[in-house]
Amino acid sequence: MRTRTLLVRSAVTMLFAGAATIGLTSPASAATCSGSSCDGKNPSSYCQSDARTVQSLALGQAVLELRYSPTCRAAWARISNASYNTFDQFTPYATVHRNSDGREYSCSVSTSGSSCYTLMVNDANVTSYARGMWDSGARTYEGRTGSY
Repeated sequence: MRTRTLLVRSAVTMLFAGAATIGLTSPASAATCSGSSCDGKNPSSYCQSDARTVQSLALGQAVLELRYSPTCRAAWARISNASYNTFDQFTPYATVHRNSDGREYSCSVSTSGSSCYTLMVNDANVTSYARGMWDSGARTYEGRTGSY
């Protein structure tokens, strides 16, 4: 019995070591980035813990938000309540735009979803805004938030 217990413990240890090697981490040990090192990274993996909405805009029933993490000094866009209508010509989307150099990241709502968020842009000592679109079927809503 002792041999089997040691084998199971060894296997579990190797499994966790392998997961760490390929970049899988537990929520308690989430990775961090700051400023320019956040460009192009996923906010839910790096900067979600202190994120806040700093600008928002209604696009019909959809909500477009400019999200910001003060710890990471990074911004991203999110659109929610933007269900995809298969009869519409347009796919709901959100884009984050950094004003200093025009860098942008976009996301599109999947056919089975109702929200998406973009990758992050460095927002240290610069400003960014969110832009998006949602089509209700009767009307297309487009807009952008203010800069932050």
